[in-house]
Amino acid sequence: MTVSDPFSELISTQYGVGPKRTKQLANLEITTVGDLLWFFPRKYVDRRNVVSISKLVLESPSVLEVTVNSIKRRRLQKPGLELVTAELSDDTGTILATWFNRKGLEYILKEGTAIIIYGIPSFRGNNLEISNPDFAVIKNESDKLNFCGIVPQYPSTAGLHIRWFRNFVASQVKKNISFIEETLPKFIIKKRSFVSLSEAIETMHRPFSPEQWKEARRRLAYDEFFTIQITMALRRKKIKDLNTSPIIVPKGKIYKNFRKELDFKLTSSQEKVLSEIFGDTSKNIPMSRLLQGDVGSGKTIVAIGLAAAATDALVQTAILAPTEVLADQLYSQMTKYLSSRGVSVVLLKGALTVSEKRKALASIKNGSALVVVGTQSLLEESVKFKNLGVVIIDEQHRFGVRQRAILLKRKKVPHVLLMSATPIPRTLTMCLFGDLDISVLKEKPVGRKKIETRIIGMAQINVLLDFIAKEVQNSGRIYWICPRVEDQTDSDIASSKSRFEFLKKNLGQIKIGLLHGRMESNEKEETLLKFRKGDMKILVSTTVIEVGVDVPEASVIVIESPEYFGLSQLHQLRGRVGRGERRGVCVLLASLEESALDRLNIMLKTDDGFEISEADLSFRGSGEVDGISQHGATNFRVANLFKDTELLLEAREDAYELVNRDPSLSEMPALIKKIKLNSDEIIGIG
Repeated sequence: MTVSDPFSELISTQYGVGPKRTKQLANLEITTVGDLLWFFPRKYVDRRNVVSISKLVLESPSVLEVTVNSIKRRRLQKPGLELVTAELSDDTGTILATWFNRKGLEYILKEGTAIIIYGIPSFRGNNLEISNPDFAVIKNESDKLNFCGIVPQYPSTAGLHIRWFRNFVASQVKKNISFIEETLPKFIIKKRSFVSLSEAIETMHRPFSPEQWKEARRRLAYDEFFTIQITMALRRKKIKDLNTSPIIVPKGKIYKNFRKELDFKLTSSQEKVLSEIFGDTSKNIPMSRLLQGDVGSGKTIVAIGLAAAATDALVQTAILAPTEVLADQLYSQMTKYLSSRGVSVVLLKGALTVSEKRKALASIKNGSALVVVGTQSLLEESVKFKNLGVVIIDEQHRFGVRQRAILLKRKKVPHVLLMSATPIPRTLTMCLFGDLDISVLKEKPVGRKKIETRIIGMAQINVLLDFIAKEVQNSGRIYWICPRVEDQTDSDIASSKSRFEFLKKNLGQIKIGLLHGRMESNEKEETLLKFRKGDMKILVSTTVIEVGVDVPEASVIVIESPEYFGLSQLHQLRGRVGRGERRGVCVLLASLEESALDRLNIMLKTDDGFEISEADLSFRGSGEVDGISQHGATNFRVANLFKDTELLLEAREDAYELVNRDPSLSEMPALIKKIKLNSDEIIGIG
């Protein structure tokens, strides 16, 4: 935005906003006028129905236009508590209104003052009464109009007076609404019968009817989807217009030997995905593909196959992992299948010594390292590839667009494969990855057993400890997962450190280890190695083992306080067991509250990650029926992925139509400004 743009003006420069209110508004993430206009109510109160006292319905929210007959204040027996009581009347009767600890009311509500009030009437003794009603003094007709109607209720923060904030928003909307530029082309507005952007924003802050609000919300929800979809469409077009990527086909010696020497048969899903990948890489156009696969569906083997074929094409493959634990796991797998065939596989991570890192960087630069596995260390400026042809990003949701773009900024754009072990709901996939081609691994390798899942309460912990002891005696290994590393004084949520001490005390003969994200890299590696070897039988951990830890002997996972995890995350954790010949058991050690059980029971009903992710989205993204809340990874202000699927499809269709009509968006300067185009974001994939 330009300096002259009123929406970029600091909120602290506006009339009535001093240092104290500036700080309070900042707590609501409101620092500019633009932030304020796009800060929508969380719900609305319907004050359209003004009734007389004689027609009041008990316990039904009501609006009354009355006159103050009398008002008095008295102290109650409880120290510091005062009660203000006003007798109010209209032509049909009288009613009492009461407020606790409201200073100065007797100076505002003097005898004979005309006011309008909103509250819930009830009988207290023999008196009709409204407790703590909202009110406004009527000096003119506009006072009545401002108080009545459909009144917005905004999210608030400590010390910020609700009525002041409501009036402040209204004044700023009135002052700035004419400066709002339309961001949709006319053909879309006409095609979808949308109200204008300025009308939608104005209506969201003060609708005249539920129908009008729905139309405003529809327009703004669409806009949020459209902003993402137009960015996706532009990014996809820019990538598809490039013709600089290496040609990689599955016909070379290393790839053929890799396939020939596998000691198991690939699933039909894996074969299909490899066919889709090589269909892309057989052209000079850079591949942009997302590989989704449920826990244990065999994504790593697909990645190794692509790396093998890339090696045959004499180009380098970079494999980016979010954690050192996962990087070690991928490096181990790549080495197992490729090093024996003469392929140099290098690991680059923060825990390397100076000499180890120098040696790795040299091999990457001179091209002798054909496969490079690493963490964020791969994104450092010191890493220079000689001929990078493939980028594989595992657990892609842990990396931002700009981070990915660092690996892709080169004259010859590499093929990109993003991998996710977290099945993503269809609507979220369209929203976040609309510029990518999608591959899905639906089958699990032959022999992979279904994991038994049980929900128990703390009352059964002794039974659980007996079960674990027997499992260890039978050569099993156990994960015990907690949401936190350490205890907090204001919470009874389980922590890994306290549970570690508890288990040592109660299972003293069994060797138990502790693993969490705050440990040094070498400590983590040493702990995991002991667990893999069996020197350690129980591993107490946080979600650091969510992905990347593959211990075939692990047979039981206990997840404590599961109500604090998302369903998809629980499914990921559950997938750490049952990966070998032993059957797997997942125990959810829960609070057993009804609200938590409703959600957790889904884990008992299905082991389909895609089904679980859809359920997870429905629980997290249902939102308010009559207001606005933010939803999930997208942080939408208005749109709801679970309820607005049709709008998302429309936005996707329209975005691609617009890019085909006008690839440079030459007639839409306001839209260009809104999506803040830059080359990194367009090339950045996903």
